[in-house]
Amino acid sequence: MERRRNNAQSARFDLVYSKPEMAFGSDPEPELAKFIESSAHKGTALDLGCGDGRHSIFLARHGYSVTGLDISQVAIKKLEGIAEREKLKSSLKLYHRDARDFDYPREEFDFVAAVTLFDHVPKKDVEPLFEKVTGSLKRDGVIFIKVHTVKDPGKLNGSDKASELSWAIQHYFEEAELRGLLETKFKILKYSEYDDLDRSHGKPHFHNFAIALARKTF
Repeated sequence: MERRRNNAQSARFDLVYSKPEMAFGSDPEPELAKFIESSAHKGTALDLGCGDGRHSIFLARHGYSVTGLDISQVAIKKLEGIAEREKLKSSLKLYHRDARDFDYPREEFDFVAAVTLFDHVPKKDVEPLFEKVTGSLKRDGVIFIKVHTVKDPGKLNGSDKASELSWAIQHYFEEAELRGLLETKFKILKYSEYDDLDRSHGKPHFHNFAIALARKTF
């Protein structure tokens, strides 16, 4: 049952990424970009749910060697083409993979981006996946996470009226749930929960997000 659902989700995301334009625009998340642009240290990065590459490309442009993975094969192929045109192919290693099935290396990455990834898996999988992901982060490495919360109109309305992609969210995070996931082993550098007007895909619509930027301390 779980595998069939994964295949169906992969197929639906293939449709999302089949358009010639970037599915969610080319601009990175502002807090992610601010941190990367202000950081002197460059190294290795993991982009979870990389899609067609708005964060992978941004990180590669800023000197990172990037590992990207996504459940959509169409997205990965599209990102490969963008990397080729941008002359960044040598900076990217890309995998068509469900994040839960990836063989995570131990303490490999200096930076991890997980933008609307942990909310795209069932609640039962959040903590096991978090442990694997954070295990791949070096000590003093930094993770950026963004998730939808229970205040999101997609949750409150119980339908796709809020967004044409509400079907993809499998777990809406409770208030402070993301903070609780991080705070025992991470130093939280930035945390907020907020309403946001999303113009990156479909008709303009509101979301409620939690974001966290945190440094690994173990």
